[in-house]
Formats: sequence, C-alpha cells, structure tokens
Amino acid sequence: MRSHEAEIRPDPTIALIDDLLGGIGRGEIRVPAFQRPFVWRPNQMLELFDSIERGYPIGTLLLWNTDERVPSLDRIGGIEVPPPREGRQVSYLLDGHQRMSTLFGVLNRPLRDGPTGDERDWVWQIYRDLRPDPLGSDRYGHHRSGKFLPHLLPLAAVMRTRDFLRHFHRVELEVKDSRQVDSLIREAEAVTQRIKGYKLTLVRLQGANLHQAVNVYARLNRTGTRMEPDQMVSALTYRQERAPLAERIDAIVTSIAETGFGELPRQAIFRAMLAMAGETEVLSPRWDVVARDVQNKLHNAIPDTERAVTLAVQFLQEHVGVPLARLLPYSHQLMLLAMFFHHRAEPTPAQVSTLRTWFWVTSWSSAFGGATSTLLKRVLQDMRSYALGTGVLPIDSGVVQPMPESFNLNSARTRAYVIWELLEFPRRLDVMGQPFDVIKVLAAGEAQSYRQVVAGDKRPANRLVMPTRPDVRLLDALKDLELSVGSIRAAGRPPEPWRDVSDVVDPRPDPWGPLLKQLDLLDDVASPVEQVLRSHGIPTKAWRRLCEGNTALFLADRTDYLEGRLRAFADRIEMRLGENLEGVADDDSE
Repeated sequence: MRSHEAEIRPDPTIALIDDLLGGIGRGEIRVPAFQRPFVWRPNQMLELFDSIERGYPIGTLLLWNTDERVPSLDRIGGIEVPPPREGRQVSYLLDGHQRMSTLFGVLNRPLRDGPTGDERDWVWQIYRDLRPDPLGSDRYGHHRSGKFLPHLLPLAAVMRTRDFLRHFHRVELEVKDSRQVDSLIREAEAVTQRIKGYKLTLVRLQGANLHQAVNVYARLNRTGTRMEPDQMVSALTYRQERAPLAERIDAIVTSIAETGFGELPRQAIFRAMLAMAGETEVLSPRWDVVARDVQNKLHNAIPDTERAVTLAVQFLQEHVGVPLARLLPYSHQLMLLAMFFHHRAEPTPAQVSTLRTWFWVTSWSSAFGGATSTLLKRVLQDMRSYALGTGVLPIDSGVVQPMPESFNLNSARTRAYVIWELLEFPRRLDVMGQPFDVIKVLAAGEAQSYRQVVAGDKRPANRLVMPTRPDVRLLDALKDLELSVGSIRAAGRPPEPWRDVSDVVDPRPDPWGPLLKQLDLLDDVASPVEQVLRSHGIPTKAWRRLCEGNTALFLADRTDYLEGRLRAFADRIEMRLGENLEGVADDDSE
C-alpha cells in the first residue's frame, strides 16, 4: 500500500432486504457510474428469488461509505431514485449491483393491473406460482401479458401491505371457493415472510478514497458474471471529470446502430481504441496493466476511433456489401479496417480493391478463428504500414474455401456466404411472385429467416429466405409455386416485373456496379415461376427435381449452381479458388 493512501477498514454486518431497498429509495445507497450496466439475463433474476425463498446464500454485498460525491446512476432496476441528501454520508455499491438492481426493480415496482405500456418492462414483472409445487424449481416466472391469474403472486405486491391486500381482494372476487382462496393467501404470506425476513451479509468499507474503491471494484469483478474488458478498463481509468470509457463506447455503438447497420461488437471498438492509443497487446488479459499504461491516451483516442470506425463501416457497406453488423464474419476485421482508416481516411482505388479482396480471403480462410495476440500484432502493423504507404498488405490465399460445409451463423465462413448471397441475389420474390426486402427480413429474424427446404440437411443449398404463411412448410410452398403465382394472376394482379422491384430493396449503392445488375436482370421471356426461382438462386432443373420428390438431386443441383456463381464472383475480385470450395463451419466468429 502506498504511504499516502488511507487505510481501508472493512465493517461486516447483517441487513434485511427491506432495509437495503429503503436505503436505495431514500438515495442513501447509490450505484457509482463506473459500474458496468445491468447485464443479468431473465433466468438469473428468477434464480435469485428462488434462492432467497429457499434460504440459500446469495453472496456478500460490498458498500463504500464516504463523504465524497461520486457520479452515480439515477435509475436502478429501471426505477428513478432520488439524489443523495446534502451533508449526509453516502454508501456506494461496489459489489452486488446485479442483485440489488433485481431486488429493487422487481420488489419496488408499482403493482400493475394489466399489461405494461413499455415492452422492455416485462423483465421486471416476476410472479410466484402459489399452487402446489408441480414444477419443482420453476415456481418463479415472468408473466408478459400481465393478465390477472389468481394463482400468480406479483412480487411487486410483496413488500407493501396495501398492495398485498389489494391483490388478494381481487383474488377473492375472482375465486369463489373460499378454501382455495385461503390456501393461496397462506402460501403468499409464507413467501412474503421468507423474502422480507431474508438476511444479507454486508461489508462496509470505511476510509477508502475513490482510487482505492475503483480498484476494489475491478478486482472483485474479475470473477462471477463476466466483466467485459472495456468495462474493466473503464472502471480502472474512471475519473469524475470525464465520462466513463464504457459510456463513450456505448455512444459509438449507438451512433452506428442508428444508421440502420445495427450494433457493432463493442469489443472490436474497444480494441481499435487500444490500438490507436498505441497499445499493441489488444488481447491482453492484464487489463489493470493496460489501464495504467495507456489510460490518458485511451480517452484521447476516442474521437479518432469514432471517425475511423465510421469510415470502416462505410467501406464494409459500400465496397464489400455487408448490410448488417451482425453478419460481420470477424470483429477483428472491423478493428483492423479501423486501424487502416485511422491512418488513411481516403484510400486509393487500388487500396479499396486490395482491402475488399483481403476481407473476402480472411473470411473464407478462417484467418481469425482463434486469433492469437501475436497474429493480431502482426496484422495491425501490416495494416498501418499499408495505410501509410510503407508496406504491402499480405493476403494469404493458400486455402480459400467460400462454401461452408454446413449452415451455421456462428461461423465466419457462413456469415461471409450470407453476405455473398445477398450481393449475388439482391432482389427477391416471395412465393406469390411479389418482391420483398430481404435485408429487412434478416434484420428482424436473423437465423430464423433462413429456413430449411428439406428437413435435416445442413448444407447452405438447403437454406432459403422466402416468407410463407406460418402454417406452410417451405418445401410445400416451393412445390406449389405454379399454383401460388397462378393465383395472383387469376386475381388480376400479375407479378410485378423484375425490373421494377428496385424501389423495395435496400437503396445502398451496388458495390459491383452494372456487371452484377446485368447478371441478376432476367429477360422478358422468363416465366413468373422462373423469376421467383432465379431471385433465390434456384435453377429450374433443380426445382423440377424437387417437385418430382427427388430432394437429393435438388440439393446437388443447387449446390453445383451456387458453387459456379461463387467461382465467377471470385474471378471478379481476381481471386483464384482451388478445386474444393467447401470448408468447415465451426463456431469461430467470436
């Protein structure tokens, strides 16, 4: 311990849940701003209440008692809390934010009589099933609809007697059997007593300063629910006079998401920020050392990072054709492209072409699957040199396999395949021959959007984005395609001409220009069924095999067709492919 630092005196004690919730409600217990946000999943919230009712320990809470005023959250568990009183000591929660947010947000929420007006509010609406225990540990659950059910006790009615009585007055009106009512009330009273009477172990730190408190928090959070590296460094570099690092990263994520691209991987942004601050060890597990060495440079690098990440995203959209952040094969690709655009905001046409080829080759060759610190250091240096014009960008095209052996969206190779497929077949028609926006469908449903044609086959040729009625299998919809399109024509509404569907697709620039448009533009003699099939990359011959019941030949023919299109695509970017295009589709997309 440094000689000038104050001595920390831990003071252990016991507290009831009601006392702690009251302290939060009065502004006496605060969550400091350097804490990470609420990250618990719904099932973790349910398990907390189940553990409390069973009397299981839920861990010690750590509070820092101080006269200092530290920026803190004004909402806990989604509920606004008052500011601390002037002249009074404040207790800042260093360990236990997730648990106390769950308790306060659930137990202190106003009792509702119906559905919530806020779609995000459902996670705080937890109920206890008061019936005899047929489901074992599944006694606690979320009730999204808010519909009144007499056997469900809302935990929002547990802590306040008035709410408890109001709830059971309604139960008495709904349930005519007095014995059943008495049974529900007895069980509810027992649950309420267990929650109200639960004692938590509490340790108060006396005498610590802000620097010590932040370090205590960071050390505690190296275990338990995972703390992300940027949150760890954010805590360790926290200063009252500036916004926390994690908050600035959130702002960058939000600004990109609002363009329609979706949320970027925040760790890629954080690592790009580290690289621009001069840190070469972007995968270092010693975040306390990183925070100490580059803390001031890190905050100074935030504006440069935002500009570089924005340019990298523009490149991915306009020159590669990546429509959504969630389809980015590797988050490392974003970090490395940001490093390039940090040093060269306006690349030459030759550099654009090289970067585009680099993107596809690294995606098709599992280049960053299990990437090591040594590899990233080398590629970061290569990118920097290439941007500054002092070196070339090495592109290892030894084993390039663009076709995933199975469709797995956790695989970089599969994500790259999806991006290619969206570029190759950008204008889609549904089973009625009507155009639809495939990007919007993907943005809404992701993996569920790609449906299997034939049950059990994992190959990409067996996956299509083709909306149908919920009760119709995709296989049946394809077999009945002539009837579906024919019904539209019989109703006097011919399918919209292929040439006229551009008004419903993503208006972003086509990165492959007139050549790609020409490849996808069908001639006037194509039948409506052929137009639907070609919009999804299904050869007519393959479809006829499917209609005949030969699903194996359908998949074989479509696979051959797709591989032919992949080879033509690779030729356009001057990339030679080997004989075998199929590569593994492991979970390697980070």
